[in-house]
Amino acid sequence: MKKSDENKTIFKQWTSVLLIICVFAIFISGFCLVVSGFNPEEQAKKELYSYNYNTDLDYKVYLKPNSFFNTDYLGMNKQYITSLIDRIDVTANYNFTSTKKLDYTYSYSISATPKGLYEGSDGKNVEVWSQTYPLYNSETKSGTGKSFKISQPISLDYNSYNDLMNNFREQFGVSIDGRIDLTLNVNITAGLAGESAKDLNKATSISLKIPLLQQTIKINPDYISTGHEVVYENQGDNQSSVNVTYILFGVLLMIFAVVGFIILLKKLLVITKKSEYLLNYNKIIKDYGDIIAETKNAPDLSKYEVIRVKNFNELVDIEEELHSPIICCEVKPDSECWFIILNSGVAYKFTLTEEYFEHLIRE
Repeated sequence: MKKSDENKTIFKQWTSVLLIICVFAIFISGFCLVVSGFNPEEQAKKELYSYNYNTDLDYKVYLKPNSFFNTDYLGMNKQYITSLIDRIDVTANYNFTSTKKLDYTYSYSISATPKGLYEGSDGKNVEVWSQTYPLYNSETKSGTGKSFKISQPISLDYNSYNDLMNNFREQFGVSIDGRIDLTLNVNITAGLAGESAKDLNKATSISLKIPLLQQTIKINPDYISTGHEVVYENQGDNQSSVNVTYILFGVLLMIFAVVGFIILLKKLLVITKKSEYLLNYNKIIKDYGDIIAETKNAPDLSKYEVIRVKNFNELVDIEEELHSPIICCEVKPDSECWFIILNSGVAYKFTLTEEYFEHLIRE
């Protein structure tokens, strides 16, 4: 038996499989390098800092004197009767927090924009008129630190804007809907503390959409209340649009991987065939060792009529009938073995090879 050879062959099989996996990983690495080479700006980015911001427009709807409500105002997210609205008090809030200390400058403004809206043929509202009225403009403020806050109260005279839209509709005889957008605009310029470069230039707008010309209204916020962003150092201004080194090295890795894959695959196929041969050889010797005589030299079959047997089981049947031993001779180490029964000028021959052997033929 060749148990040690069988174990070595199986070990070589698994080694080849692992090497193929490694070659595949090399190919993926090369591909990633090529992709990175065509996108050098992604490699050039260096994170300077990140920041979070939280913003909201908090409001209270103050009521005219009436006998139905026991409070002076109603809170957020309710349905409001237009004829009872006196004013809407809004507090605009904006909180900025950075991971590093910054030199910053910011300003903000609050405006009201009444709009006349007409429903088009496609069912969408089309703006037919609008006018922006500034309600508050802050001075430009500067500072150094990781955070700053804005909290600015403002009072909106809802009825004056509602009357304005009523007059517009009556004067032009146009059936329109109305809305007023109350907007907070924040502009920020910042850079790392002590440095001249200003890497952050951000403008943020958040709004409340307040319906007009309706008997009851619901105020709708139009903004995202929180956000997170990263600021990168700009390193790509003078760089080429591609990274040639990355691309060439990536292509070389891919070529190496493809060649290695072909070589290893061919080797694995050869080893697999050899492994199948050894498994069958060892099984035959183990199961039928008592009727097999192993020889180092192949017998001379030139004086015999040779009959090829298509499988080893048929050769065993012949041995049981003739009571002649089966001669075993490996003519090609680890790849081809003859099993022969000699009787009365006839040689019954079964050939075990790496390939599928032929069916019964006469030589």
